[in-house]
Amino acid sequence: MKRPVLAIALILIVIATSVLVSAQGKKVEKARDPVCGIMVDKNPDLSVNYRGEVYYFCSKADMEKFKQEPDRYLKKR
Repeated sequence: MKRPVLAIALILIVIATSVLVSAQGKKVEKARDPVCGIMVDKNPDLSVNYRGEVYYFCSKADMEKFKQEPDRYLKKR
């Protein structure tokens, strides 16, 4: 009974370690959401190009707010 439990625990430890190591190797670029100010991943689906600059957002709601009044949010910077 102890050997199967020990084997499963060892397998889980190896899997968890490999996942952590592979996740550390991937650096995701960050940007500041100009609407709410939090740091976000640079996701092209949540981005707007305005006056030659690309801005990234935490949500579609923030992205839409920015599209309505971009200068309002850029003045905060």
